[in-house]
Amino acid sequence: MTKKKYSINWENDEAVSFEVDGAIYESLDDVPNENDRDKLAAMMQASEDSDFQDFKFDEKEFEELRKINSSHTVEKTVMGIFTGIAALMLLIAGVSSFFNVQKMSKEESADGVVTDITVRREYTDPQDRIGRDFYYPVVTFTASDGRKRAAQMSEGSDAQYYEKGNNVTVLYDPEHPLDARIKSASSMALMWILPGITGILGIAFGGAVLVVKKFLFTEESEPFPSA
Repeated sequence: MTKKKYSINWENDEAVSFEVDGAIYESLDDVPNENDRDKLAAMMQASEDSDFQDFKFDEKEFEELRKINSSHTVEKTVMGIFTGIAALMLLIAGVSSFFNVQKMSKEESADGVVTDITVRREYTDPQDRIGRDFYYPVVTFTASDGRKRAAQMSEGSDAQYYEKGNNVTVLYDPEHPLDARIKSASSMALMWILPGITGILGIAFGGAVLVVKKFLFTEESEPFPSA
């Protein structure tokens, strides 16, 4: 089966006629075959995007063009998704970091004593009752308002790092004294887990987008051969 030949004739950057297998039409509406009209319309759009004029190609080249455009559409969609994920992760990291810094700037310190250890069993498989014990220290301290308070720490561990009677330094919010934590490297690390993970993911996705743009999109592929 003979492949059809298509051509667009231009004058002053405007399409003045369309040709299908030697038959010349003054406008797309004059082309009787719908498939021919679609292919000529695609050629005209591509030529406007790529600044190509007065070129010809056959149906095989049109299919190759369609595949290239489809591939570029998928790539741009994936790039858009990655960019959105990067922006979201960096936003979460920024917001959580802001609240952490704000919280730390308000905290006051006080001497405290571990007066109790709360044990909680957390199940990894509730059906088979498989779980581990986590230990949460209860610390008694005197806040800046002169009142003595006992606060259960929010950070627990699967090993009992504190014993009753241990002296510790407590960091607390003076407006909400029961919002307290033991001053330690582990409590500090716990505060920065969320911004750390989301920040790393945001940088990773953003870096991937930049690398792909740099190495894969530095030169746009020409969709059509010039005449």
